[in-house]
Amino acid sequence: GGTVVLGGIYTQDESDTVSKVPLLGDIPVLGNLFKNTAKVSNKTELLIFLTPKIVNDNIAVK
Repeated sequence: GGTVVLGGIYTQDESDTVSKVPLLGDIPVLGNLFKNTAKVSNKTELLIFLTPKIVNDNIAVK
């Protein structure tokens, strides 16, 4: 038989992280020289593949 694909379940996660040098990263204007900001975005999709199989069980028939 053919394979059927079930899908359409999406998730998206976004996060911001800030890394800085202690004390120096807290200085109002110069602190930007001592810190790093990163944005991370993850997208995930769930797909389910179904392939039907016919199973003959002669023992169950008897």
